[in-house]
Amino acid sequence: MIKVCMVVHQYYDRDSRVRRYAESLASAGARVDVLSLREPGQRPVEERDGVRILSIPIGRRYKTRASYVMEYGRAFILFGIRLLELYARNRYHVIHINNMPDFLTFTALIPKLLGAQIILDIHDPMPEFYMSKYKGGQGSMAVRLMRLQERLSAGLAQAVITANDNFRKNLIARGIPADKITVVNNVADSRLFNRQRYAQEFRPPDDQFTLIYPGTIAPRYGLEVAIRALPMLVDQIPQLRLVIQGTMTQHAEELATLAEQLNVARFVEFREAVPVDQVPKHIAQAHIGIYTALPDAHMDIATPSKVLEYAMMGIPIVASRLKIINDLFGSTGVMMFKPGSSHEFASCILQLYQHPELRQEMVRNVDMNFVATHSWRYESQKYIELLNSLSPVERVALYEDIQEVQSEESR
Repeated sequence: MIKVCMVVHQYYDRDSRVRRYAESLASAGARVDVLSLREPGQRPVEERDGVRILSIPIGRRYKTRASYVMEYGRAFILFGIRLLELYARNRYHVIHINNMPDFLTFTALIPKLLGAQIILDIHDPMPEFYMSKYKGGQGSMAVRLMRLQERLSAGLAQAVITANDNFRKNLIARGIPADKITVVNNVADSRLFNRQRYAQEFRPPDDQFTLIYPGTIAPRYGLEVAIRALPMLVDQIPQLRLVIQGTMTQHAEELATLAEQLNVARFVEFREAVPVDQVPKHIAQAHIGIYTALPDAHMDIATPSKVLEYAMMGIPIVASRLKIINDLFGSTGVMMFKPGSSHEFASCILQLYQHPELRQEMVRNVDMNFVATHSWRYESQKYIELLNSLSPVERVALYEDIQEVQSEESR
């Protein structure tokens, strides 16, 4: 049995990508431990769906660049100590480090010297993310340092995973060998985001017309665009409701203040973030999923996981016209508007409200051109094949192998 330890600077229940990895491996018969941050009320060791979750006593509380550095530093020390302790007991074949930060790879230095294979999974490239979050320039000292630590971290790992081809191209341009990089696209798992299952119990209320955004609440996501569009919409859609669901940041407070100033606060509902397995029921109760991100070095190419969740759940999508949206959906299926334009956003919402048949047509197009051709099952097989190449003695069963065994057992 292959033994894998995943390290992630996030709460396990909030990181859908890590959960997909872990649950896919566990269902294929692997031994999976996940070393993560600890949420309030979470026990130090828990087990769910065949995955053992071990947490360190750190939460995500940073607000400034200095607090990022301090928290990452504390996490690096605690992750390093705990990982070494776990490796001494379990002798993992593979240690899978999920960024951010990239340099968490160095917490696995001693296990690597003792024989463990290391994967660095770059969910989001840190140089682009920093430029997006803090408006840093390409040539700033911070960005240069992030490129250096990215290159050193990737150099320590035997393999690098990233979330889309745009990221892969940038990593290759920064000197990471192409044959070292595997793209595992950030596709939502249809076993969790199962529209048929949720449609039986949850559906949009008849007395509301609900727009939903369940994700990070930060300026780069452009939610101000949706707030500013409400005064143009509420006279024509009096039952309109905008649901913004996520961790209540300072920016969430700023959005609430803006809604008050525009006299539309009664049309906006802020909800706290929920574990990923509760997200589908919230999406199922909305009429439209929105993605109002603003273009920059990162947002233009970062896979919008929420948009893919909308697609899996079968609700119409209104999104900023970004490169990544065009890459994923082309010119059909998603109604796009000029990034930052509240007027165009409002026009899209009004058009979909007035034409229910258009909403149905959009869902059909997305089903045909995206949902039918993208699956986590396919992406997880690429991941499992990578693990098997790193650990040729202890292997993980591929999906086809599992199906064959189950078929033989049923005969």
